[in-house]
Amino acid sequence: MKSSKKYYIAGASIFVGVLAYVIITSFTENRDKVDVEQSIASFNYAVGTQTVGSKYKFTDETMLVETANEIMGMGSNLLKFSMHPRYSTENYGLPHNENINSLTKLATLEPSMKHVLDMDFKFYHIWVYGFTQYTPEPPDQKDDTAQIKFIGGYPDSYRDALYDELYEFTVHLLTNYNDSDKVFYLGNWEGDWHLRPDYNKNNPADEKTLEGMIAWANVRQKAIDDAKRDTKHKNVEVYHYIEVNQVRIAMENPEVKVVANSIVNLVNPDYVSYSSYDATNPFKQEEILNSKLKEALDYLESHLSAKDNLPEGKRVWIGEYGNPSQIYDDETQNLRSIWTIKASLEWGTPFILYWELYNNEIKEDSGEHVGYWLIDDKGHKRPIWHTHNLFYKEARDYVKKYVKTNNTVPSFDEFRENAVNFKSLNP
Repeated sequence: MKSSKKYYIAGASIFVGVLAYVIITSFTENRDKVDVEQSIASFNYAVGTQTVGSKYKFTDETMLVETANEIMGMGSNLLKFSMHPRYSTENYGLPHNENINSLTKLATLEPSMKHVLDMDFKFYHIWVYGFTQYTPEPPDQKDDTAQIKFIGGYPDSYRDALYDELYEFTVHLLTNYNDSDKVFYLGNWEGDWHLRPDYNKNNPADEKTLEGMIAWANVRQKAIDDAKRDTKHKNVEVYHYIEVNQVRIAMENPEVKVVANSIVNLVNPDYVSYSSYDATNPFKQEEILNSKLKEALDYLESHLSAKDNLPEGKRVWIGEYGNPSQIYDDETQNLRSIWTIKASLEWGTPFILYWELYNNEIKEDSGEHVGYWLIDDKGHKRPIWHTHNLFYKEARDYVKKYVKTNNTVPSFDEFRENAVNFKSLNP
């Protein structure tokens, strides 16, 4: 009897040991599987698009939610959109709510805004303009100066109000999305048209407006920096960027004051977004576009100085590029877009954002869509949509294989050096 009991105990011990091994192995495999999936979901694939002011939609969802769903369905983990007092008029036609009088309330009380912020996007690029800076325009009369108060100078009362509003909004993002793995980039639309609100690049910049815009940009950077300093958070980031759109004119004539050489160099924001039409659309051959775009990116980078507490890598990205179907057929529209993507990847820019998912421009005289789109007004996915979709599939497959082989994600430089050879970019 004693011998049988001993064998029984030994057998039970072996069984428990085997069971423990199976459980641990299964746990490890599941953990590794989650890690791979998380690596794929969180990786920066650089290529993306945006949704602002679309002129059509196809579902019962709001414009913002519908386009966010489409962007995610295409394969992107990045969403670019706008948050400002015109949320109910200009860009998305969302219901007006009298209780929304700040960016934080827009993020919490407006259901579509809250919905897209809660979605599983990793990267958010957001044009933010404070409610404290807004003077409502007459119906159907858009005036960009209604939401910026630095034209001709920037009063202290507006500076203080903007600081408080953007500080509060940054705290909200850091606390509400703490440990979410999200990254928020808060910036502005084409800054050179804020500096020259008459949209005439040949007019000299008004010195008081220049001084006011410098103060405005400094307040935005400081509010974000101070909120990050004062708020306990982990695994969530908020950064500030300035978007520029007139670069080549200053490269050709350094005496011309633009945002890049007169504001970026003094504010030294976390990042610079380049609405890059002046370095892409004039050029008809790939070699020239490639060269001119990289020259412009070098120029912008030269106006930034070293800064602590930022991830390694380039700090200038392509905030907009596009080729309207009103000018280019499908094949050319797609090909020229690929030229921009490849040149930007070669240079190392962290984001390359196509303008845009749905077209936002209609010619007044004819009612014709200009055709800055991935999906047209009939719901047809243009070739450039398929290029994005295939790119994401190839990119995710590349990261998945890399992680399984190396037990770590590739560096961004490793990724981009391989990405330029993807089939999607070499039709």
